[in-house]
Amino acid sequence: MREQEPQFQGVSRQMKSRLFWLCGLATIASAFTSAGFSIAALSSAGDAHVNAMYAASRSLSLALASVVVVLARSRTGLLTVAFIMALVQAVDAVIGAIDHQPLKTVGPAFLALVTVAILVVLWRCNWWDDASRVEASFTA
Repeated sequence: MREQEPQFQGVSRQMKSRLFWLCGLATIASAFTSAGFSIAALSSAGDAHVNAMYAASRSLSLALASVVVVLARSRTGLLTVAFIMALVQAVDAVIGAIDHQPLKTVGPAFLALVTVAILVVLWRCNWWDDASRVEASFTA
């Protein structure tokens, strides 16, 4: 039987549950922050308004998806949406940096880093559990 990495041996179900909810909270916060800025952009005029509508539709869809996967308690769904939101926030940080906007750089970068940090820990705990289950099914 393959050994688990020491830091993930004996991770309690309660701790995994806390990680899930923490990841869910970070993902929902990230998604709704993004949606809020997209909705605020709807006040623009002309072609910018149309672009803002496209951005708002995507942001609201991701916000809804983040709530649905958390309420459904779907670890796979949460891992997927959290990864997508981390990418969105990271790209937003790059855009903020290109535009020389410190708050539009630091805020999204912080959200992306927090989401990735929680995501990695949650994924590694789940990955080791899944690897153990697969190995057990082959040895049975």
